[in-house]
Amino acid sequence: MVIYAGHLLGPSMLSRHPAGVSAFVYAFQGGTEDDYGNTVEAWSASFTELKGCAFDPGSSSEPRLQGHERVIVEPTLYIPYEAVIASRDRVRVDGVLYEVEGQPRRWRSPFTGRTPGAVVTLRLVTD
Repeated sequence: MVIYAGHLLGPSMLSRHPAGVSAFVYAFQGGTEDDYGNTVEAWSASFTELKGCAFDPGSSSEPRLQGHERVIVEPTLYIPYEAVIASRDRVRVDGVLYEVEGQPRRWRSPFTGRTPGAVVTLRLVTD
């Protein structure tokens, strides 16, 4: 499925960010069993493509923990209001796989009812 970042959906419509990026959303499936009977987290193998998104690479930090060389990156993704995305989902942007941090924040104008989009905080932790 493909969702375009604009007021109207469909491949013939211009996206909100014509030079934007595509984001690929993999839905969290919950726990499944591995070969040893242990419960492990799983995500869908298929994805939903969100076209014309804006991507802010955000900040990165390196917490000083003895014995670790951890880097935490927290970018922000601006997506269509109607996009289906939730905490625990994973999102691939520019070849990098991130986890959704918290719930998407959806904007709705109290004056016009216009729904310009949603903001999603992403997170990547590397050791």
